[in-house]
Amino acid sequence: MVEKILDEFIKTDSKLWNKNFRDDLKKLGHSNIPAYNSKENIKIKPFYTSEDLNNLKNTDSTYPNNWRICQNITADNSTDANIKALELIKKGADSINFIIQNDSISCEELLKNIDIEKTELFFEIKFHSNSFLKSLNNIIKSSSTSFNICYDPIGSFAKSGNWGSSMNEDLNKLNKNINILKNFNNVIIIDSGLYQNSGANIFEEIAFTLSHANEYLNHFNGNCANKIAFNISIGSNYFFEIAKLKVLRLLWATITKEYNNEIHYPHIIAKPSKRNKTIYDYNNNILRTTTECMSAILGGANTISNITYDKIFNTKNEFSDKIALNQLLIIKHETHIDKVKNAADGSYYINSLTNRIAEESLRMFKDIEKNGGFISALEKNLIQNRVNKSHKVEQELFNNNQEKLLGINIFADINQKIKSKIKKSVLTNSTTRNTEITPISEIRLAEEIELNRIKNE
Repeated sequence: MVEKILDEFIKTDSKLWNKNFRDDLKKLGHSNIPAYNSKENIKIKPFYTSEDLNNLKNTDSTYPNNWRICQNITADNSTDANIKALELIKKGADSINFIIQNDSISCEELLKNIDIEKTELFFEIKFHSNSFLKSLNNIIKSSSTSFNICYDPIGSFAKSGNWGSSMNEDLNKLNKNINILKNFNNVIIIDSGLYQNSGANIFEEIAFTLSHANEYLNHFNGNCANKIAFNISIGSNYFFEIAKLKVLRLLWATITKEYNNEIHYPHIIAKPSKRNKTIYDYNNNILRTTTECMSAILGGANTISNITYDKIFNTKNEFSDKIALNQLLIIKHETHIDKVKNAADGSYYINSLTNRIAEESLRMFKDIEKNGGFISALEKNLIQNRVNKSHKVEQELFNNNQEKLLGINIFADINQKIKSKIKKSVLTNSTTRNTEITPISEIRLAEEIELNRIKNE
C-alpha cells in the first residue's frame, strides 16, 4: 500500500529544481537565480538537496540529551548568594555559575540546601587558594552532576595582555588545580567570546578557540582533554551558528584523537554575543538573544547562559534578569523543543555549512600550529592582526548598511533619548596599560554610532 502511494510522486533532482526556479524567476523579471556570499566568503546556494551531501567528509550526529538553563550569581556574601541561587532554581534554572571574588566565601554555606544531584554548578574563582579548592572538591565528591571550575590562564593572557605571574608559573598553578579538583568534570573553560566579540569571523573563532585549547593539550600531553569545556559566543547568523557548534565538536574529536584521547562530547556552554547588541532601541536585544539562544540549542549546546537586554548600559537588576531567564523557560517549556533530539539533523543546508566551515577552520588551525602554536601567534601579534582585520571588514559592511542592526543603521528612531538610562561605562575598551602583548579587545558594531548619538543628545 505504501509503495503504491509513493509511486504517485515523481522523483526530482537538483536539475529539475533549478529549472523550475529559473522559470518562476523569469516570470518575475529576473534572469538569474540570486547568489549570496557571506562575509566569510562562503557561497550560499539558493537551495540544497541530498546531492549536496555526497562526499561530505565532515558531518556531526552528536547531540546532548538535554540542555540546561544557567544563571550567573556574583557571590560577595555566602548567605546572600545561596539565597539567590535557591530562588533561581525555584524559578526554573538548573545550572548556576557562582562568580567568587574572595576566599571569605564559605563553600558549605554557599551550597546549603542546593540539590547538587540535580543542579549543574560552575565556579569562576577570582583568587588562588588551595584550601578553598580542596573544600569545594570534598563537598561534591559523591555527586553525579556536572561541577566545573572556570580556569583559563591563556585566555586571561590574551585578554589582559599579561600573564598573572609568568607562563610557566600560571600553567603550573593550573596543573596543581587539576590535581586538587579530581571530582570536577571540567577545570579549564575556554571562552570563544574573546575572539567573536572582538570581530573574528566564524572560521577564526573556531580555529583560535581550538588552537587555544590545543596549547593545554600540548602542555599536559593530552591528559587534560576530558577536563576542557568551551564557552561559545553565539552571533546572529542563525544557521551558521548552528553549524558552528557542530564544527567545534567535530574538530575537537579530530584534534583529541591525535593525543589518543578522543573526545566527541565536549561540554559546550553557549551565550549570546555582545557584538551586535545596542543601547538605542535596546528592547530589540530581547529578539536578538532569543534567536541566538535558539541557534545554540539546535547546534547542541549543553548549557545556555542568556544575557540581559540592557547588559551594555545598565547595572544588574531583577527585572532584566527575569526577562533573560523567562526567554529560555519559554523556549524550553512552551515550544517543547527540548522534546526533540537534534532537530537540525538531516538538514542539507546545515550539513553543507558544517562541512565548509570545518574545512576552512581546520586549515586555519593547522596554519597556526605550523607557525609555533597559539601562544607564539599571540606573541607575534598574528592573532590580534587577524581579528582586527576581520573587525574592520565587518565594521565597514555595517557602516555601509550592508550589515544591519535594527534601530541603529536601519529604521532608527532619531528622536530617542538614552543618556539618562545609562548606569555604567558603555566603552568596551576604555583602559590603557603596559602589557607583554597587545590585548584582544571586544568592540560592538554599533559602538561608534551610539557614542556619537549620546554625545549629541
